[in-house]
Amino acid sequence: MTIAIHESALIRHFNTRKEVLRAWEEKIGARFSPFRGFKMPDSRLYIEDSDFLDSIVDLIITNERHVFIRGPVGSGKSTLMLLALRDLPTLADRKGNKFITGYVGMTGLYEKQMASAIADSLRIKYRRSWESSQIIDAVAKESLRRYLEEKSRTALFIEDVADNQEAAFHKLRFLADLPTEEMIDAYAGALDEPIFTLVMSGTMIYWNAMLSFLPQIADRTEPLDVPPLNDAKAREFIGRRIAYAQGRIDIFNPENFDIYPYSEEAVKVINTSAKGNPRDIRMLARGCQQVAAENFRNSGNPEVNRNIAVLVSEAYATILKEVQ
Repeated sequence: MTIAIHESALIRHFNTRKEVLRAWEEKIGARFSPFRGFKMPDSRLYIEDSDFLDSIVDLIITNERHVFIRGPVGSGKSTLMLLALRDLPTLADRKGNKFITGYVGMTGLYEKQMASAIADSLRIKYRRSWESSQIIDAVAKESLRRYLEEKSRTALFIEDVADNQEAAFHKLRFLADLPTEEMIDAYAGALDEPIFTLVMSGTMIYWNAMLSFLPQIADRTEPLDVPPLNDAKAREFIGRRIAYAQGRIDIFNPENFDIYPYSEEAVKVINTSAKGNPRDIRMLARGCQQVAAENFRNSGNPEVNRNIAVLVSEAYATILKEVQ
């Protein structure tokens, strides 16, 4: 006996919508949606703010302060950390010390999880049976050895630091205070500067949490506010993603690129509505893509013009207002 399975109206709706979007993508030569989300995007999609990046790296090199990269969700904090992380191994501080770097991108960690993640990121061996204090002690001793024997300072990057348990914070405090008084006494004259630099990221709420829970670190930390993208950088953000989806990112020229089917005015409207936030630019651009795809089905024109950008931006603003 044959059983007929009928598609529901909802399934038909989503299948039709996917077909419409795919037709639009094919029209502009894209292999997939230019504005899909990535947990960790390709570095070729990064928009570099060289002045701000230099300010991060300069603080690390001068070795006077820890660094806290501060900004709202989606503002590009993780991207900036990865760019600084990329550049540091090729540099040296004012005393000629090179850098060994580690990156902890996980959040919500408990004390031992944080200790293990730090050791793993810095490629420091430890026993899984060890307590968190033993692991952090191994990190401290190896960081000291690297400083004395290899002339290498340690820079640890920690994403969304205040998302972790309060006990994990105090492991960071211990590392931020290196060298300890005992180390200084044992190596008289050889340890006259910090050997461990923390580079952290988070929102203003996270920064305030650090002020409350770890004032000893916050007092020695420089907060840097991530600047929003201007219209030129927003244009590059969209242009890079279109080129990536078209398989042309390797020949992308930041001095001369196309943003078709997005118009110049549409990009300005999108960036104004997003307030220069990369995540929100991507969300709005994707919304514009969906409206443009419907227009393309009806008219054959795939363009994202100013009118579409205004329509999507107003709808987006209304949704955000209702959520808040």
